[in-house]
Formats: sequence, C-alpha cells, structure tokens
Amino acid sequence: MAFARVVDWFIAPHLAKDLHTRKRVQMFIISHIFGPFIATPIPLFLWFADPDPWPHVLILAASIYGFWPFLALVKLFPRAYTLLAMASVTNLSFCILWGTYNYGGASSPFLVWFVLTPLLAFMYMGSSWTARVFVLAQITLGLGGLYGVHVYGDFPEHIAIENMVVAGVLSALGANIYVFMMAAYYSSVVDSQSELIKEIGRHQYTLKALTSAKDEAERANNAKSDFLAKMSHELRTPLNAVLGYAELLLEDAELDGRGEQIADLQKISAAGKHLLAMVNDILDISKIEAGKMALHIENVDLHDLIDEVASTGRSMAAKNSNSFVIERGDDLGVIRADATKLRQAVFNLLSNAAKFTHNGTITLATRRDGSWIEIAVLDTGIGISREQQSMLFSNFSQANAKIAAVYGGTGLGLSLSQNLCRLMGGEIEIESEVGRGSRFTIRLPVRVEPAAAAPQSNPMEEKLTPAEREFLDEAEDDQQSSAGKAGSSEPLEHDKRQRILVIDDDPNFLDLAERLFVRENYTPICSDAPQSALQLARTVKPAAIFLDILMPGFDGWDVLAALKADPATADIPVIMISILAERGKALAAGADGIVMKPLDAAKVKATLAALKATRGRTKDAAV
Repeated sequence: MAFARVVDWFIAPHLAKDLHTRKRVQMFIISHIFGPFIATPIPLFLWFADPDPWPHVLILAASIYGFWPFLALVKLFPRAYTLLAMASVTNLSFCILWGTYNYGGASSPFLVWFVLTPLLAFMYMGSSWTARVFVLAQITLGLGGLYGVHVYGDFPEHIAIENMVVAGVLSALGANIYVFMMAAYYSSVVDSQSELIKEIGRHQYTLKALTSAKDEAERANNAKSDFLAKMSHELRTPLNAVLGYAELLLEDAELDGRGEQIADLQKISAAGKHLLAMVNDILDISKIEAGKMALHIENVDLHDLIDEVASTGRSMAAKNSNSFVIERGDDLGVIRADATKLRQAVFNLLSNAAKFTHNGTITLATRRDGSWIEIAVLDTGIGISREQQSMLFSNFSQANAKIAAVYGGTGLGLSLSQNLCRLMGGEIEIESEVGRGSRFTIRLPVRVEPAAAAPQSNPMEEKLTPAEREFLDEAEDDQQSSAGKAGSSEPLEHDKRQRILVIDDDPNFLDLAERLFVRENYTPICSDAPQSALQLARTVKPAAIFLDILMPGFDGWDVLAALKADPATADIPVIMISILAERGKALAAGADGIVMKPLDAAKVKATLAALKATRGRTKDAAV
C-alpha cells in the first residue's frame, strides 16, 4: 500500500526494530498528517464569524498547522522521538486551551478536544511512568489554568456564546472524526496483536510437539545404542571363537604344510576380522553419538606413530601395486592426544587410499603448524567430485552407489574417523578432483584440552614401561593386534609350567584360552563360575589371572574388587578380558592391564611379555 510506504519512510530503522515502538511512531505520523486537515474548518469559521480575528485566530491556525513540521523533525532527529512526542502533545494542549480561552471559556465547545491529550500522549509514548507523569501534568496545569481564569479573571468575548452553535458542531464533528480514526487504527493494532498471540500459541504448540518428538528421538537413540551394545556383544562372542579357532587351525596347518587348508583358513580369518571391524565401527559410532566415547590422552611421539603406521600402510598400498611415500616435516616432536584413536583415523584414511588407487602413489605427509599438527594422506586414485564430497562423512554413505558396488565397504570408516578427530578438537579436511586423486588432512591441536577428553588420562599410566605400553596399545586396537607388536614369548618365570587362572562364562572361549596357554608352556586352570574365582586363586596361587568383564550376575569388576581386597590374592597380576575398550577403568580399578577379544597367540605373547617386565616391581610402579 502506497500510504503505508509513505508512513514507513518517516520511521528510522532503529525505531522500526521493536514492533511496539514502530506502532507508536506510525500512530504519531498518521495523526500528524491528518490532524490539521480535520481541524481546518474551525479556524475558517472563526475567521469569518469573528469581527476582529486578529491575532488570536491566526495564532490558533499556526498552532494547528504547526503539527506538520513534526513530520520532518521525526525524520531528521529520530533519536529525539520521545521529546518530539511530548512537544506535540504540549502544542495540542496549547491549541485547545487557546481556543477555549478566546471563545467561550469554561463553556467553550472546543474544550471537548481536551480528551485527546491523554489519548494521544499514551499512544505516542506508551504507558511508561514518564508518559503518566507528563499526561497528569498536562491535564492538571491546563484545567487548573482555565479554572483560575474563571475565578480570578474574565474570558474575552469575541463571539457571543449563542452564536457558537456552528463552531460547537464543527468541533464535535472534528473531535469525533479524529477519535474515530485513532480508534480504527488502534483496533487494527489490537487485531494484529490478537493474530500474533494466536500465532505464538500455534508456535508454542508446535514447540511442544517438537520437544516431544525430540524426547522420543532421544529415547529411540538411547534404545538404539543399548541395542547396538548388546548386539555387538552377541555378535562378537561367536566371532571371537571363529577367529581364535581359525588362528589355531592355521598354525597347525602351517606346521603340517597343508597348503590348501592354509589358504581356506586365511580366508576365514580375514572375513572374520573384517566382520569384527565393522561391528567395532558401528559400536564406536554409537558410543560417540551417545556421548560415551572416552579419550585416553597421553604423550604421542609422532615419529614413532608414523613408523608404526607406515609398516601397515606399505602392505596396504602394495595390494593394488601402489608405491608408498612418507614425507616428514621438521620438528614433529611429541603431542598430547589419544594415540589409539589417532592411529585408527590414519589407518582408515590409508585403507581408503589403498582401496581406490591402483598402480599409483600413496603419500603419508606429516607437518607441524604452530599449535596444530597435520597428517595428510594423498593418493593418485579415482578422486571424488565436489557434489559427492558433501556425503563422505555421513554414516553408511559412500560417494555413489556405483563406487559402493565396485569397491565395497560400509561407508563407516570416514564418518568414524571424522567423529574421532572432532572428539579430540580437530577435523578431517578433504581436497579432491575426479581422475586426479584426493588429499585427506587430519588437523589436530598439539595439545588436546582436558575438556575434550572425558575422562582424562590416568596419571599412573605415565609410569608404564615400553613393553607394557606396547602391550596396552595393542590390546586396545583389535585391527593392529598383529602388526608386529607381539613381543617375547617367554613365560613369567624360568619354570615352564606356571599356572594361569582364566575366568570366563563362555565355555568356547575357555577351551580356546586353554589351548593357547598350553602352547605357551603354561598350565591353564579355567572356570566359568566367577563366584568361585577367589577360592580358586587362594588354592592354586596362579602366576596371573585372566578375568572376563562381562559376565551375568557376579561380573569381572566384582571379582577384581574381591581379589584385590583379599591379602592372599592382592598381589596376583590380573588381566581383564573384554570386547570393550575400558583400559582406563580397568587400571583405575587395580587391574594390571586389559586384553581385547578375540584372544590370539600374538595377544597372549604380548600380555605375558608385559607381565614378565613388571615382575619384582611394586603394584604402584607396575600400573
């Protein structure tokens, strides 16, 4: 509407920001545009009806048309709006009182206009205390002045009161038109506010519905996390047996030279490890989404980390006839981060590069940039389009269906790696071009803040020897358990038949553990009754206890607490066995370490090597 645009033109931006202020200023502009037009018939009548209109009629007319300059003043000085509103109301009071004084006094037909003073004042300025005091002063001073003139003086009589009938009709008509116009506008404001209130009510209803849906989604997400945790345990329990027995059969086949069986068993082992890795990734993502993924912050030597990653990266690259290049920046030094999760993220990037690159080059480049560290994996593979890059870090997403069909994969690796890096305060960045390869860059702070790591690292772990740290790092990351960190296979003591007590509720696992420890020249004593663990430990005095965490009823934590509380068994080394990475909790509870399922020969050797390295030391030093 053209008129609305004219009115809005006079309103300054800072006055238009607040809805209520904007409405008041609109009322001010409209009343000042039409007010002088509505009041014009009165000075015209007086000019012709008064025998001597000079100068009182001209003063009245000047006061009436003096409202128009206020439009320009509001446009030029918007921050003085309140003062201008007060000045306008004062001018209105003067105009009414001047006409009343000169034409009829207390009986003047113009006195009816005085009801507009409080009406317009509150419309212009709102119901603040300033407006209330100002309006009260206008009414008191105006009417008080008229009454004082009536009592102590005389009103001039320019026109006889009986000849003021036409003036009275014009005055009443003008005042009613003015009030009608203001009331109509006020009614529209009230209607718009009513619509606004209804809209707020609708939004509040929508908000309640969204809140309810959010709560329902959170409950569903928690149920999903619980389901994944339980299902991962149920899936990994038989997988542990498959991988363990495959490892034993593979060793037997290699000793007997059964080549055909070796190939078949290697395929079984590879398929089982691949399935286990997918289960682990799903569980890790679920833990991150639920906010239950804990960081283990420690000092990480980047040169050692790169050497460790490179040994596996070369074999990955060689599968598709790729060359592997390492580029190290100067002064890499030591950073504070979660070594296992950083290693996992780098392995995922290397695995992706090796999968999508054939007869090319894969480069692992590391450099330090002030308070940040960058680990980049570059390849000369198929590349990724800009549209496809937006989906890369979503769960179960790959660049496109064709790539998924040709190369396989679940689409979890990059999503998990990105979440792990963000958990440590960093991010993975991507640069890629179709047909020319990709560059994935991990950017992490040199020192991960404790706030990003929940819980913080256990200070006792700083005392671990290299052999112990090697074992613990290997135990936490299943995919790297066979990457050359096995360590010595010597028993705890020179006695070749030391006893090992194994407590687990799974008979298949106990059978597997028994065969593994027998091969390492130990006498395993296996039990699926955790309630009898303390009595067994007192009786057989084992060199070490391997204790499963997840058992019905009396679980591993309860058994560990009982063992450490009994003086007869408190000094026996206890290794927790779990499908979950709970190393910090195990060490804090008094365990000497934790080994991840599935249990294989490499992990047994690493565990026993770490225990041998700690023999003769006090418990505090050992952990």
